[in-house]
Amino acid sequence: MDSQPGTLDLQLEIMAYGGDAMGRLPDGRAVFVPFGMAGERVRVRLTEEKKNFARGILVDILEPSKDRIHARCKHFGECGGCHYQHLPYEKQLEIKTEILIDQLRRIGKIDNPPVLPMVGCPDPWNYRNHVQFSLEETGKLGFLAPNSNEVIPITECHLPEPSVNGFWGQLEFEPGTDIERVSLRAGRDEDLMLLLESDSP
Repeated sequence: MDSQPGTLDLQLEIMAYGGDAMGRLPDGRAVFVPFGMAGERVRVRLTEEKKNFARGILVDILEPSKDRIHARCKHFGECGGCHYQHLPYEKQLEIKTEILIDQLRRIGKIDNPPVLPMVGCPDPWNYRNHVQFSLEETGKLGFLAPNSNEVIPITECHLPEPSVNGFWGQLEFEPGTDIERVSLRAGRDEDLMLLLESDSP
C-alpha cells in the first residue's frame, strides 16, 4: 500500500519512556509515535522535526501487533491521559520494566542493572485518588491531547476511583470562564477536595 501525501510508512521498533513507540526515519533519526506498538508497521504524519528526532501522529496501522487489544475507554487515542490501554496489562508491566532497564543502561551507565519485574496493581482500573482536568472553551472538562495544548472534552474516564468518578461529571462551567484547571482529590474517608485554578490575575 502506497503512503498518502504528507505521510510515511515505517516500522516501530521499541517502546520509549512516556508511552510512545519509536521507529526510524530514512535518515536515521528517531521518530516517536503515540499509541503505536513495537513491531507494528504504521503510517504516520510528522508533526515536529528536530535535528536528532521527530514526532508523528498515527494515521493508520498497516500491520498490527499480535498483542494489540481494544482500549476500554472511548477517548483513548485522542485524549492524552493514558498511553497503554491498547496493550494487555501484563504487557504494560513488561514494557515498563524494559524501559527502566534501558534508562539505567543508557543514562545511568549500568551495564547489567539488577531490576526485578514490575509489580502490578491488583486492579489497574479506578484506583487514582487525584485527577486534574483542563477546561475547554465551552466549559467542558477534558484532558490535553498528546504533545498539544488542545483540550479534548471527555465523558468517561476509567482511572479515578469511584467517589471521584461519581462527582466530576456533575460539574458545569460557563463558556469563557477564567478557570483553566480543575483538580479533584479523594480522602481515605471518601471526602472530596475540589481545587479550581486560573492563570488570570
